[in-house]
Amino acid sequence: MTKNQVREVVMALSTKAAILNNPLLSTFFKQSFLSLIGLTALTTASLVDGIFIGQYVGPQGLAAVALLLPYITFLVALSLMLAIGGSVTIGTFMGKGDNHSGSALFTQILIVTVTLNVILAGLSYVAEPALFWLLHIPSDIVPLTKQYFSVLRWVFILQFSGMVLYYLVRADGYTKLATTALLIGALTNIALDALFVGHWGYGVEGAAYATGVAQTLQLFVLAAFFADKNRGVTLSTYSKPWRRLFSVLKNGISEFTNEISVGVLFLVINALLVIKTGSEGVAAYSAVNYFIFLSIMVSFGIADALHLLVSYNRGASQPTRVNAFLLIALATVFTIGLMMTACLLWFKPFFIGLFLAPTQQQVSTYAYIIILYIWPLFLVNGCNVLLSVFLTAIEKPFQSAVIALSRSILFPVGLLFLLSYFTPSTPEDKNPDFSFLIALPVAEWVTLCCAVFFVCRPYCLKRETLKKRLRNNTQKITTCNKCKSLC
Repeated sequence: MTKNQVREVVMALSTKAAILNNPLLSTFFKQSFLSLIGLTALTTASLVDGIFIGQYVGPQGLAAVALLLPYITFLVALSLMLAIGGSVTIGTFMGKGDNHSGSALFTQILIVTVTLNVILAGLSYVAEPALFWLLHIPSDIVPLTKQYFSVLRWVFILQFSGMVLYYLVRADGYTKLATTALLIGALTNIALDALFVGHWGYGVEGAAYATGVAQTLQLFVLAAFFADKNRGVTLSTYSKPWRRLFSVLKNGISEFTNEISVGVLFLVINALLVIKTGSEGVAAYSAVNYFIFLSIMVSFGIADALHLLVSYNRGASQPTRVNAFLLIALATVFTIGLMMTACLLWFKPFFIGLFLAPTQQQVSTYAYIIILYIWPLFLVNGCNVLLSVFLTAIEKPFQSAVIALSRSILFPVGLLFLLSYFTPSTPEDKNPDFSFLIALPVAEWVTLCCAVFFVCRPYCLKRETLKKRLRNNTQKITTCNKCKSLC
């Protein structure tokens, strides 16, 4: 075992003691804060990216970025499948003390990741017109999308290779190094957005170059992992069968499925917006979508902390603390959702104005209309994320998967197609009809009902079982009393 792993074990033991014994509120918010650090960096970088593109390029720039999201989500899904599946398998090898096999798999995963991203970048270059057609990119947005994607397709090689390396480095116990790299990359991206897009006026290409430089710097920081002689895994020529990658893919398939379902939802929303509202509708939804993204990322940070707290306390047979942490987490995400809803409804001009310049009155008006249709979504989307993770933590993976797929693809996609079919076409002299987007909050609320059912059902069954036992015991006592009286 390496020194780093020993240090991680000692820290894990002290963390476990705190999770099992410390006061509920302080323990919950401490763990949530730690989980939110990395996600906050990523979220802030994405938001600032959108702000600079919206202010200095305009609505068409926002639309260009939004229309590429389904493809980007596909690349994220592949990377997460390799990263999370790989970190689980490598962790198993290292737990057994088999560092040779861990290092061999570590090397194989990195080779596959880089090769796959290079191939996909090349294919996207050759088949760019077909890809743009598949993504429903309208002709007025194609020039800006080409400018952005001409740089970004090559940046993705660095970005998603770095994402996989980030997870694998964490698997070897280098959590601080991985988090530091993430923070440096995010802060660099923000600073270079201000310089390239805001100051020098390079437009969407400038945003892509900023991402490229930031990802390169992040990779250099992560590369410090290879300079530490105490690391458990390293680049290795140790020959091991490549078929073991199938176990990696198996371990990471759930993450791939979740991300792909989100990508399909993005694709459906973009296609319907292009057909019914044009590129301005896409830009308006893109501005609002940044706030949906923010609420989801905050919820994931809190859910990550909840998963840890529930797992430890459930293993220690402390159901009261498990239930208490769940209630605290639900109250927290609901409060955050309530605050976001209030801000978006009461201060629409300010928050939408972050992404759209004052001159873009028409697109801003579309964004205000969209908010009026989808605001109930913010009240419960965090609760759904939380309950899905909670079901995983209490070893209900099937129910968790049902919730994740219900809110990301089953209910929203079905309802979007249904409502868009019945939405009448709008005359050109009137604002487009965004009412079909009601499908998104309706899908979240229906999913919440399913999630509450899945979470409460075991407790109801336990209660019924206890009632039956009490009834049986009462009958036995009554029978015994009758027997005594007869005797």
